[in-house]
Amino acid sequence: MKILLVTPIVLGSCDPHYYWFKALKKLGHQVKIFPLNNFPQLKLLKSWQLRREILKFKPDKLFFSAGKDAVYPVKDTVFFCGVPLTWLFDSERKTGLLAKLVVTNDDGHALAWQKLGAKKTINLPISGVDPIFFKTKPLAKTIPVSFVGSLFADRQLQLAKIVKLYPDLKIWGWLPPRVKLLPSLKASYQGEAWGAQLRRIYSQSLISLNLSPTHMQQGGNIRAFEIAASQALLLTDQLNPDWYLAGKEAVVFHDPQDCAQKINYYLDHERERQALALSGYRRTIKNHTYFNRFSRLIDIMTHGNNN
Repeated sequence: MKILLVTPIVLGSCDPHYYWFKALKKLGHQVKIFPLNNFPQLKLLKSWQLRREILKFKPDKLFFSAGKDAVYPVKDTVFFCGVPLTWLFDSERKTGLLAKLVVTNDDGHALAWQKLGAKKTINLPISGVDPIFFKTKPLAKTIPVSFVGSLFADRQLQLAKIVKLYPDLKIWGWLPPRVKLLPSLKASYQGEAWGAQLRRIYSQSLISLNLSPTHMQQGGNIRAFEIAASQALLLTDQLNPDWYLAGKEAVVFHDPQDCAQKINYYLDHERERQALALSGYRRTIKNHTYFNRFSRLIDIMTHGNNN
């Protein structure tokens, strides 16, 4: 199958879209990337370039990833959206409504698309891992507990409550524009972490926290899968049982007190922690790679098999 992957990819980085490309190639498809974020930024000209690429490449499928208001609405795509509808540009929402299939990270997102009038939706989820990226030599577990993620204001409030009960938490994260770091987190904050550095942090952690974005109620965000792929214990506030089994492949906490108690418990019970982390890792490599994601997606598109 010939697939044109239209995406706001950052080439030369650890952008997940690159792993989509790798997975589709590994599945035997002929794939070409059309980067939405390359100049020119005039929508009319960028739309003309995309149309020219479609006519030249003649793809069987057009995979379109949301994230940039670069082109006018496109028809008949497979539209990937990992954020709420309200976060999208108008052109992206229209592309989603014109799509043959909308692929999401969360059942709530899929339902919102259905209510808006999308033709067909599925919670795949989009997020996953590339096992080669996480296949590194074992690193010494020098970080007891870590958190890596965007430091939105509401998330900082969550972390501040946890840090008050477990002061040794190490925090890495990007601060959004006009969002300042809470004073109570300054001693825990280690700076930003991306790509290989993020992988090293998770690999060096005994336990790593996942705080699901407020718009996702099932824990299908990319950090959950990356933590488990690094053989750290995934300690998360939300967990879809279709992704991991609570108490067997990951651990769920319900509030800051519960989080701190479980941190202390699993730091003190090494065998239990290691067994959970290993089970989570094995589940990830078996079910949550991008190869697995796109293999399932192609099967759904080809045979309508959504099991």
